[in-house]
Amino acid sequence: MANFEKIKQDIQEYFGGRGKIFEHNPGIVGDLSKPKSIGLFFCIKTKDELSEIRKLLRKIKDRRSNLVAYVFAHSRERVDVITDQAIVYFDLNDFTLLGKKKEQIHRIFEKDRPELFISFVPKPDPFCYKLASEIHADFKVGPNTDGMSEIFNLVLDVDENDFNYIQFYEQVRHYLSVLNIKTR
Repeated sequence: MANFEKIKQDIQEYFGGRGKIFEHNPGIVGDLSKPKSIGLFFCIKTKDELSEIRKLLRKIKDRRSNLVAYVFAHSRERVDVITDQAIVYFDLNDFTLLGKKKEQIHRIFEKDRPELFISFVPKPDPFCYKLASEIHADFKVGPNTDGMSEIFNLVLDVDENDFNYIQFYEQVRHYLSVLNIKTR
């Protein structure tokens, strides 16, 4: 039975990472050093990664009221119990065998549109990049990884082997304040 579940997961990941990657078209953006809403996107496999996300959220929540963390787990089993309402947790159970989003996740992707979207996926992952491309946002920032820069408005170079959520978030904040991006 375990082999069947592994095959099912492999099929989901294969089909979930295929298909069109949507290039990002920016929306109307205000002052990105003080965005009205922030969406954070993570692809995780372990409980330790989820713990790091929780640390980041505690640090940010003091300054941000409209914050959503989209946490995708590459698993069919729940990584941990989620009690934080700012976390939208989903895993392979929320996708069909052919990698399509089930209704609940599809509605979340269609409804939400943060002013600033930050991807925390430092390593090439077709499934995660496809998901990140499907989240609607006015301005998207992410790590500069193999050929995925077309889904972001701003990419930052990172060391994928020494990637830290809090450091990357601070780096994004720094560059957004230095660039002084304000439009309407």
